[in-house]
Amino acid sequence: MFINRKSITSKDWILFVLIGFAIGLISVGPSFDLRSRAGGTPANIIIDASSSGERISTEWFHAFSQGGEESTDMIGPVVAPVSALSPSYIRIDHIYDGYATVTRNTQGLQYDWTRLDQALDSIVKTGATPVLALSYMPDVIAKDGSIIRQPNVWLEWTEVVKATIEHVSGTKRITNVYYEVWNEPDLGQFGGWKYYGDLNYLTLYAFAARGASRANQVQPFKLGGPSTTAMYTAWIDALVKNGHRLDFLSWHVYDKRTTRIREDILKFQEKYRDNEHIRTLPILITEYGFTGSKDALYSSSYAAAYTAATIRQVWDLNPRPILFTFQLKDGPSQEDGWGIIGHESKGAIKKPRYHAFSFLDQLKGERLTLTGEGSWVTALAYKDEATIRVVFINVDPDTPGAIHSENVPVTIEHLPPGQYTMRLRYFLGSDTTKGIHIIDGNPRKIEVYIPANSLVLLEVSPKK
Repeated sequence: MFINRKSITSKDWILFVLIGFAIGLISVGPSFDLRSRAGGTPANIIIDASSSGERISTEWFHAFSQGGEESTDMIGPVVAPVSALSPSYIRIDHIYDGYATVTRNTQGLQYDWTRLDQALDSIVKTGATPVLALSYMPDVIAKDGSIIRQPNVWLEWTEVVKATIEHVSGTKRITNVYYEVWNEPDLGQFGGWKYYGDLNYLTLYAFAARGASRANQVQPFKLGGPSTTAMYTAWIDALVKNGHRLDFLSWHVYDKRTTRIREDILKFQEKYRDNEHIRTLPILITEYGFTGSKDALYSSSYAAAYTAATIRQVWDLNPRPILFTFQLKDGPSQEDGWGIIGHESKGAIKKPRYHAFSFLDQLKGERLTLTGEGSWVTALAYKDEATIRVVFINVDPDTPGAIHSENVPVTIEHLPPGQYTMRLRYFLGSDTTKGIHIIDGNPRKIEVYIPANSLVLLEVSPKK
């Protein structure tokens, strides 16, 4: 998490939402295109209504990271809206320095889990499994008392990790917790660790792995890393060769390109295609967004479209990584924070990005074959019994906030004869409904207007 980076705030921008669609020779609303078609390919969607594929699963993108802007349980005040997201995993860091868990007296290291337990209990209340970044170094064991440095005695770091796992996965009996060794170790403000030299992440990881292996009477759990600011294969190679327990790999992605995570995963799979052990390790993208700096755009519809478009790009990967949206809630003094929910002191406002998840969750049933996505507009189609639902996503990763709308031709092939109702639901906007009469099995052509930086749901169902 980028707590101390300089905040870069974008100016407010205006999103013009114009709604319209045309069906056959019948038009409803405007039919025009504000976007220059130069430099990209417009979408021309074709859907096979007779096809069938995988059933929808959302666990892999219903994961969230919470930063440590407050040394308290930040999830507790927003348990209700977070629970409504049906989160699969929630990640927190600063578990040692932020929650004051480790002290020392004449008997040795002592542990007070009170504040961390409050955060863990809130995570569990939402229905999510905790993911804990083992960070940062407890000051009572750290060299010069610095929480971003190595310990004075490495075996004390081993003892801290052992005690943590025995408490969370043992005493609290929370199963399948992911323990991630450190957070962004390569970043200067978190230590500037390397995979060689004096400040060596491999040593940090090795002694953490020893602690994990010595944990007794615990539920199943996973240990991994390196949680770097990007996918660095040199770090991954070194970590694998380190030879210690490694249950998953993790890194962060901050890039305005919605294709970045997909590109990284494909590169990873290609590099390690002949190494099944590495290639099949679960991958957690434990933070992602379009910039690591605070930005007013995180409170805009652009952020929602960016998130949905990124999820769409990862959708076809097999296996898929777990995507952790950063972050759940703003800090108390953040005007343009990363949160999908504002701080409770400012009303815990649900930002547009919050609603993107429930919008995608409207896809139900079995996936349909869909072709013809463009440079800006992408789409997913599913069929639930006789109802077809298609989510369109329009985002311009090159110029966030730009006005790029598009009229998208949509052809639905193999739609059985009959009467249908078509509904268009615009993200954070209105619904439009139109009756359709199909007299034969010929492809049914529809034109759907997709506003700039937005999502649209097309629903076609038999008329009741």
